[in-house]
Amino acid sequence: MSSNNRRVMIVEDEILIAEALRLRLERMGCEVVGAVASGEEALNLVANAAPDLVLMDIRLAGPMDGITAGEHIHSRFGLPVVYLTANSDPETIERVISSQPYGYISKPIDDATLRSTLSIAFQKSELERTYRRRERHYLSTLARLESAVFVLDAAGRLCFLNPAAMALTGVEAGNPDNFSIDEVLAFVNEDSGRLDPVGQCLTLQQEVTLDHVWCQTRSGKRAHVQVDVIPIPEGPAADAGSDALDVVLLLHALPLASLQTGLPEFIRVCAYCRDIMEHDASGKTVTVRFETYFRRMCNYQFTHGICPDCRSALAASKPSRPASSPGTAGEA
Repeated sequence: MSSNNRRVMIVEDEILIAEALRLRLERMGCEVVGAVASGEEALNLVANAAPDLVLMDIRLAGPMDGITAGEHIHSRFGLPVVYLTANSDPETIERVISSQPYGYISKPIDDATLRSTLSIAFQKSELERTYRRRERHYLSTLARLESAVFVLDAAGRLCFLNPAAMALTGVEAGNPDNFSIDEVLAFVNEDSGRLDPVGQCLTLQQEVTLDHVWCQTRSGKRAHVQVDVIPIPEGPAADAGSDALDVVLLLHALPLASLQTGLPEFIRVCAYCRDIMEHDASGKTVTVRFETYFRRMCNYQFTHGICPDCRSALAASKPSRPASSPGTAGEA
């Protein structure tokens, strides 16, 4: 990528070196938007000058060195920083690497190294901006989906949830990696048999689709869904047999018509209390009230009203109260 018309800011506390850099950059077609001598000045100038890249000397006069200033500039403004230094001791190199720089040039600086380092830094910065822009678009699209979307690592731990998935599971966006999918969702078929679509996907390393599946959350909430599990290789160069897979889990809610025809053929009922027996998220058998079970399964709503026939029958079955005689109203 060409450096032409790129805006560069210089942070160098030696005036002669700063001026030499300015002349070199202008010969390469860059526009130098400013040159300052300290980290504090760099933070003030970058907000107004809006450079495309900052060329930063590591050793600066003042309380803030170049690495600290560069980290602030990159985190606050998202700008690429290329470091300059005459010191290549292991401690300095380690600090530079940990700051995730876009480039590192040792002094004395030659034109070829400066040109190639800046070109790589500009290209990397442009690719990252494109990636962030696409990521924002993808996240915006996922946020609008009614389907619950989960991204899992190869161990089945949550990496990402869209709003629909957060609403279903109660897991917040800030701490998804504290949970595995087995801790927040259990899957059963129409006959209450346990299913493991994520494990099946990871084992087969191919897409898995299951229709008419019940998923149950930690809180006991149930949903009738279609499940799609899609394996995502770590990168385009990943081997076909690699275990380094991420998994996208999609839960598509089935319409009410499917819910009303999705009851199992047999329902297990306790012979004593008449409550319905089912499995919770951990596989343990629990009992639920008749009303609770059918509200989850079929989205039916129950009331506590009494129909006219039952009301008439109840009224007829009550013994009639004898009328009080006039002479006994005030007797003790």
